Amino acid sequence: MVAGLSAAKVEQYREQGFVVVPGVIAEDAIERYRRRAREISLGDVPEEAKKRLVRDVHYVRGGAQPPEDPELSMWKILNPDRFDPVMAECLRFPCVLDAAESLIGEDILAFLMMFIYKPPGVPNSVHPFHQDAVFFPFEPQESCVGVWIPLDEVSEENGTLCVVPGSHRLDVRPHAAREGVNFGAVAADGVEGNEKFHNDAVPMEMSPGDCLLFNTRLLHRSGGNRTNRHRRVITLHLASARCRSKGPSISEFGFNLVRGRLHEGCLQPVEAPPLALYNALEK
Repeated sequence: MVAGLSAAKVEQYREQGFVVVPGVIAEDAIERYRRRAREISLGDVPEEAKKRLVRDVHYVRGGAQPPEDPELSMWKILNPDRFDPVMAECLRFPCVLDAAESLIGEDILAFLMMFIYKPPGVPNSVHPFHQDAVFFPFEPQESCVGVWIPLDEVSEENGTLCVVPGSHRLDVRPHAAREGVNFGAVAADGVEGNEKFHNDAVPMEMSPGDCLLFNTRLLHRSGGNRTNRHRRVITLHLASARCRSKGPSISEFGFNLVRGRLHEGCLQPVEAPPLALYNALEK
């Protein structure tokens, strides 16, 4: 057993589909990533990477007046590990990899890193219930783990993640744009607005530097930020290097081997696509 995750924590993950590992990032590192994210959001990136800075849809499409501070209108920095060495450190936090190793084994690929904001004072910026596994065409799904690390104190008031314990045992549901929710955000069929799932959902109250690990079939959502405080999160996914593709690999995932070794016939690192893949700011 890896020292980073106790037998009780592993059992909780198996039973409930998630587990919190406290304090995986030190306070000085937290401030380092906050500072670098701000610099990026203000435009300190290679020209071709600027398409990876995504403003909240309420400012892009909803007609809301953007705040003077550009960072306060941010939604996501997509794949910052591809163009910034400071953000690339987030793929390899030792405590996170130690914990993940006890769940999915010693050979680990990291992919789909994002820095996600919930802009202050935008209560309708909702991400409806969904399952990440629907986007990942490889198996076994149990060998893929979501990683969610807040850099701020998070609660239901500022849009923390809410999870439905045990829902990882459900099949992956069809997903489609949900009319009337955050300008058609993608949601799991029959879950968003369903009283039972909303009542069962547990808001993750966490401190800066804590880490939520969750099964990619787990139903989860986040509400808007009803406060005047930031809600900044580092998120990525980890998969066993023994996973196999169920279809064409999606190069956008940009798998990185972060621990152990690769296996023939299984998922392999892919060359990252051009950063200027699409104009995210106009989406």
